[in-house]
Order: sequence, then C-alpha cells, then structure tokens
Amino acid sequence: MDHSRSARTAALAWTVGAVLLAASACGGGQEAGEAGGEKGGKKEDPAAASAEKLGEAQLVQYEDAKVVPEAGQHGTYGELSGVAHTKKLREETELDKPECADATDRWAALPEVREAPASVAVFARGDDTTLSHTLLSLPADTADQALEAAAAPEECSSYKATLKDGSTSSYEVAELDMDQIADGSRAFTVKTEAQGEEVWLYGVVYRNGDHLASTSVIGPDAGKDYAELLKGFTESAVEQEDKVLS
Repeated sequence: MDHSRSARTAALAWTVGAVLLAASACGGGQEAGEAGGEKGGKKEDPAAASAEKLGEAQLVQYEDAKVVPEAGQHGTYGELSGVAHTKKLREETELDKPECADATDRWAALPEVREAPASVAVFARGDDTTLSHTLLSLPADTADQALEAAAAPEECSSYKATLKDGSTSSYEVAELDMDQIADGSRAFTVKTEAQGEEVWLYGVVYRNGDHLASTSVIGPDAGKDYAELLKGFTESAVEQEDKVLS
C-alpha cells in the first residue's frame, strides 16, 4: 500500500480538497459545458459560459507551483466530478462524530452554491505540495451566508474516520490566524494522521465581490511554510480575479 497516498486521500475526503481527490482518483478534469449526467453520457451544463469566464480568472502559476491543466474542472459546482466523487467516498466512510462529515465545507452544501458556476484550478509544487483555487459566481449576500457556514463546529475540533477498506484516520481542525482576505474570509487548518503519515491542509474561504472562493495548500508542511504560502497564493488569486472579472 502507498501509505503517503492513503494519508492524502483520507485528508482530502473530509476537507475542502474534494476536487484534488477527484483529479487523482478519477484521472482527469472536467471541461466547461460538460456536466455529470446519467450513466451513458453527459448533459449540457447551463453554467458553462459563466464557468469558462471564471476559468480565465485563474492563475497559471504561483511562485514554483504550476497549474495542472488536466486536473482543472469547470461547470455547475454541484455537478463537478470532484464533488460527486467525494460525496460517494464520504458515504462509504464511518465517523465517530457523524456531524463532522462536512466540518470545513458546510458552505458547499448550500443549494445556491451547488447551482453556481464554478472553476477549479490545481497547482503542483515539486515537494509533494498541492495548491487549489475554487472560484464561484455567487451574489454577495449569498456568498456572505456561505462564509458564515465556513466556520467549523467546536465539537469537530477532533474526530476519527474508518474508511471502506478498514483503514482509519484522525483529524484535528483549528482556526488559522490570518489577515482578512478581500471582503471577508475564514481560514483554518486540518491535520490528518493516517497509515503512519501526517498530512496538513491549510485553507481559506473568502468573498470577493459577487464571488465566493476557497484556496488550499495540502502536503506534509515539511518546511513549515504553508501559512505564508496560503496567504500569498490567495492574495495573488484575488488580484487575478480583480483583473479579469471587475
């Protein structure tokens, strides 16, 4: 068993890394215009044009982290393959605290969010660190509601999961002290321990005008630089959004 991959899969299954997991497990991205349909084909996505525009607002590189084109996804958020794949994985997993199934991404369950146009970009750095940026078009008042839902419940500061194959993983969730991003933001960390490996996720959810977005940094945090990396990456993402979407 690839323990490092197992730990990373466990980390992503219960955090905002849904699309990263799908990109690695499902073998590719999703173009604007394609939505997950019934077995046997795809259906046209009504959010395709808006999602494509959001895709133009994505960075192509941040410092030495370069975009992974085949991992990108665009379309209606609730129809993205990454969202569906993570939902399935969660359904196959048991938690000691079931209420923590979406501890760090309760915002993603809001109907308005699931129906919103979205673009996801994934970036790889050479030290087993992965970055992601999810950008959604959403009215400011709805984005503020989603931002409020981004706060993890106190009872979910720690919890454990048992995956379908019997392997277990433990999680520790904490707020991350970070200066406000754009019009409002919430930052957090998730430490995952699985199969003897430790994986960190640093994430922030923010509103930028009529857009809701999340960024994340996932990996071993060997250099203890993820907080600074997340802040710089997110600020650059906001600058790019403002250039293209304003």
